[in-house]
Amino acid sequence: MLAGVLFSGTAAAADPFELDLTVGQDNKQFGFDNVDDAAEALDRDNLLREFPQYTETTTVLTQINFRGLNASLDFPQADTTLVFEIEGVELTPGSNSVSFQGQTRDDSIEQLKDFLKKNKFALKNLQTRSAQATPIDPLAGNPGSLMNQRMRGDFDRGFTHRVSQIWGCGCSAFDFSQPQPIMVAAADDMQGIFAEARARAAALRGENEVGIGLAGQSLRGTAANGTKYRSTQLQLPFSYTVKFDSDPRRKLSFELPLSYTDSEGAASYSAGFSVAYTHPVSDNWSLTPAAGIGATGSEDLGAGGGLASYSLTSSYTHRLGDWALSMGNSIGRYESVGIKIGDIEAEYDVQNTVFTNGLLVTGPTSLIARGIVMEYSFTDTRLTGTDLFSNRYDEVGIGLGFIKTDSGVITRYFKTGLSYLWGENDIKGVRLALNLRF
Repeated sequence: MLAGVLFSGTAAAADPFELDLTVGQDNKQFGFDNVDDAAEALDRDNLLREFPQYTETTTVLTQINFRGLNASLDFPQADTTLVFEIEGVELTPGSNSVSFQGQTRDDSIEQLKDFLKKNKFALKNLQTRSAQATPIDPLAGNPGSLMNQRMRGDFDRGFTHRVSQIWGCGCSAFDFSQPQPIMVAAADDMQGIFAEARARAAALRGENEVGIGLAGQSLRGTAANGTKYRSTQLQLPFSYTVKFDSDPRRKLSFELPLSYTDSEGAASYSAGFSVAYTHPVSDNWSLTPAAGIGATGSEDLGAGGGLASYSLTSSYTHRLGDWALSMGNSIGRYESVGIKIGDIEAEYDVQNTVFTNGLLVTGPTSLIARGIVMEYSFTDTRLTGTDLFSNRYDEVGIGLGFIKTDSGVITRYFKTGLSYLWGENDIKGVRLALNLRF
């Protein structure tokens, strides 16, 4: 029975939905990871199970922690009128509250649920405010959101993946006892930056590539009302790269990223599609424009929306012996778009211009084993436009890779990286990523 799940004791410290329920003179607290379950806590049968003295004329006052937003849901009088209010969210023009009056109190609750799903004005304002005030919104405002996944994907494809020696060390058989040239751009990625890279890259002319990745991250943050939330996320990026025979450093890549997020028991899903073109301006400088679209949704959180993006990333590398120092700069535009999920039209009001800058130091090492290449990175990301929960992120990371060569040319690699990130409102996170390209 639903009630057996709903009323299981005192609410956990960070449930997405927490209710402080006062029925008559009695008070109890409950926690939920699903918005419909939270609304049904005021269902007559559930109230009677926890408050045997309850009647249809008993006053019911409910303070709600609604995904980090302060809200209330009350039957303030001896009738069926239900009053819902969220702090800082305009539910109707000029008002933070809305009321419903059905034939019974249960009817009023159903009217509220329909309102939250179908009223475009209220839903848009609620979702936008969530992205501004909470660390678990699925579309924007935190490192696990769809927007941040796209920001990372655009920057990685135009910079990190392009200049990393893990993706293109030119060491022949990895004999570190002999001086060897380092190709900072990936020969396997057809992205040679230095002149010596072009000769090796030509050997792979016409061979397109498939990329598969797996990334996991753990995040935490403190909402505007002081609630601390944690979330874990799994990402599965798939890519396909087409190389140009006329110049293998030029490439057209397609990416299909998928993700699953658990935010204190509430599940969110996202998917996207993007395309990028890499053009070498010179031997050590390249530009990568990209465009994409994606969607995310969470039945548990009662949230969902779409995102359109376009960006331009520059990568420049300076060689330091067998090592290299690379600098990446990116500017991107990310805008929310409406999507339809069944009969629900979900939309945000989010438009941001994002600036990402990073440094990457790469080179060979034989400290662990022969055939391993290491990299060290720092990335700074700043958002302008719509004020979000976190408008700044910094990240430091270390990575290593195992490379397979064929006649001195890299044909396959496996890469792993670990990073730590932090941002505004106590945002902190750890990320582990694995990548395979063949």
